[in-house]
Amino acid sequence: MFVYKKIIVVGCCGSGKSTFAKKLAEKTGLPLYLLDNIYWFPDASHLERPEFIKRQNEIMKNDRWIIDGNYGSTIKHRIKECELVFFFDLPTDVCLKGVVQREKVRDDIACELEPDKALLDYIINYNKKSKPKLLFLFMLHPRVKVISFKSHKEADDYLSTL
Repeated sequence: MFVYKKIIVVGCCGSGKSTFAKKLAEKTGLPLYLLDNIYWFPDASHLERPEFIKRQNEIMKNDRWIIDGNYGSTIKHRIKECELVFFFDLPTDVCLKGVVQREKVRDDIACELEPDKALLDYIINYNKKSKPKLLFLFMLHPRVKVISFKSHKEADDYLSTL
């Protein structure tokens, strides 16, 4: 029986977070919130940070949710409020391949975004820059359970147990 009601899914871009989150929502019946769909508008403009934080806080007032996405400037709020983190800790080459090969039109984002140099640099530097900050936040919140996946197979195997 799945007992967690407040879940976040994080990890490097292209790691398969959104695909996993959608399957997890189907299996658990928990409402899914895709941060890319909240942040981005169809014209590729985006919410300002205060409004983005406000929207996330509104979601987290609910007693059941899965929130998918990184957004490092707001992740500490989500970690503080969740019970469970699924952390996609996949190799850089897998994430790069995931971003390059994914569909341009996606249901988890309101606009088409091409993988640009900034995104590719973010992925290449993720393990040196972003991952240590995330691991530190996990350490600050020891009550939050963290499940890490090192491969898509591990994530799929986990889902098959639900």
